[in-house]
Amino acid sequence: MIDYLMPLISSPWLYVIIFVLVAIDGFVPVAMSEAILIGLAAISTSGSPHVAGLAGAAIAGGVAGDRISYYVGGKAGARIKMGRLAAAKAKAERALLRQGSIAIVVGRFIPYGRTATTLTAGSVKLPLGPFYLASLVSSGLWAAYSIGLGRVGGMAFADSPLLAAGFGIALGFVLAGLHSAAKRLSIWLIPALFRLRARRGGKLPEPVSPAPAELAEELS
Repeated sequence: MIDYLMPLISSPWLYVIIFVLVAIDGFVPVAMSEAILIGLAAISTSGSPHVAGLAGAAIAGGVAGDRISYYVGGKAGARIKMGRLAAAKAKAERALLRQGSIAIVVGRFIPYGRTATTLTAGSVKLPLGPFYLASLVSSGLWAAYSIGLGRVGGMAFADSPLLAAGFGIALGFVLAGLHSAAKRLSIWLIPALFRLRARRGGKLPEPVSPAPAELAEELS
């Protein structure tokens, strides 16, 4: 099977495809660009595709998709009133109003967070300078994270590119599941600790602006 894929993997058109998939994922989050990028990064341990090319295409696609989502949000953001995306958009709006462009960086690593924050950035008219900077930073961090996962799988199965790709994708899903489980545990554990401390007469800390972890919880 890998013999049939190698012509595409070695072709410059692959980077165009990655650019398009990542861009589409910015405003229609169904392209599974992360899983594809992880798998290609795993295969890259065999020499092709080039890691720098993958990273460049992913970052450029991320910024382009975010900009399209920003434009759509400015034109039609108010019409998104139903479904999971609408709920995510409402949370993103609160986060953007409180934290500004940092919400875009955090939202990049949360399901529906990328689309929600960039759509909302357009609807609340976040200045383009901070928006582009946040988009570039978030796309760079996401590309490094995804490619890093794939490379781990590729090095573990250097003699079998297909196994390397499968391992890299599976590792991505496992880490995503662990993140989700930790988030659910924190939702139950943190209030329980606060209640226990209150019963013992401890003084609760003063409210502060949310840290990145708390901001991620607010967006998720």
